[in-house]
Amino acid sequence: MRARVLAVILTAVACLTAGCSSPGEEQEGAEEIMGAETAPPESPTGAAEGEEAGTEEADVAALEQLYRDYWKALIALENGEALDPGLFEGIATPGVTEEQVSRVQPMKDDGIRREGEPAVDDPVVELISDDSARIESCVDPENWTAVRNGENLPIQSAGKSPRVVLAERTSGTWLISEERPSEEAVLTC
Repeated sequence: MRARVLAVILTAVACLTAGCSSPGEEQEGAEEIMGAETAPPESPTGAAEGEEAGTEEADVAALEQLYRDYWKALIALENGEALDPGLFEGIATPGVTEEQVSRVQPMKDDGIRREGEPAVDDPVVELISDDSARIESCVDPENWTAVRNGENLPIQSAGKSPRVVLAERTSGTWLISEERPSEEAVLTC
């Protein structure tokens, strides 16, 4: 009887450390048992509902949403009365946030703000690796005007043009990590 109890205990221990399954059954969660990284937790820039985090489809959906959120933050930054770096929290790296705030600061110092918003086409996402991506879209600033003291200011616009950003996944969250010159775009508008 003792030998049988000992055999059951040893089998249970072996199953817990090696991961047991019935013949023909896949080992769900084997990566967790083996100590591999688990999929990042869902976040505002995580997997879309109904998609498994960590899949290519989930990453693309998360990056598309991240890009839309980035443009919402840019528009709010330029349209607002005061500079608010907090708009980029969870969307962009501190370096990108600083670049955008520094870019808009002289405009705000001159009492200029934007009204309206540009037309931003759906983004095109290219996954470069598990933790980096390139995102492009066409942006038309035609309906995004500049105003000082209630008067519209003339803006030189190149019309609809491509915009390029890079994104990195850090600590399980995608963030915009760099803006690239439009000349580097693969997309044509």
